[in-house]
Amino acid sequence: MNKKLLASTIGFALVASAASGPVLALDKGDWIVRVGVTNVNPTNDASATELVANGSVTVDSANSLSIDIGYMLTENVALDILGAWPFKHDIKGAGTALSSLGKIGETKHLPPTVGLQYHFSPKSNIRPYVGLGINYTDFFSTKHTGALAAESLKLDSSWGLAGQAGLDFDINKKWFANLDVRYMNIDTKAHSSAAGNFDVKIDPWVITVGIGTTF
Repeated sequence: MNKKLLASTIGFALVASAASGPVLALDKGDWIVRVGVTNVNPTNDASATELVANGSVTVDSANSLSIDIGYMLTENVALDILGAWPFKHDIKGAGTALSSLGKIGETKHLPPTVGLQYHFSPKSNIRPYVGLGINYTDFFSTKHTGALAAESLKLDSSWGLAGQAGLDFDINKKWFANLDVRYMNIDTKAHSSAAGNFDVKIDPWVITVGIGTTF
């Protein structure tokens, strides 16, 4: 995701919110629905293989549409569920043994995440929150490509913790803008007929820019 675009979005939302009075407030029993564009950007994505001592893989970032649904259990605490359209990632060879192969595979995944959020200022027009939850990542349509296209590739599903921090900025009495940043623990084991079994640590930053409403 373009850093200048992200910074501009944050700046515009802050200015717009500061210029208006509080127009939207959260109460116990309210539902929150947010939709947006989400970028999954892997961090610790290199992993040595068992059969190729000097080989590793990297997982590219991916963008997709997402939806986040929350329910206010109290005035400050919300139950939160994150869903998305599947993300598609390219898998590339790295290290002295595999870098010359370039793209060696691809996969799609769904990362539903359930957690609790704490909203610091539910009655303000700028509402920061933090959260902690559990992420389940299901990988599918996984395959080798390029020079390894004839080989098979599979990624196991993953369970892990997910932390988040975000801001809601009121636009009017019905809609608000949203910026949400999460860090997810996504570790999986790959099963390749070409390179054996090896661990892949994706552990991405997940950044969403979107809009939302309450009812």
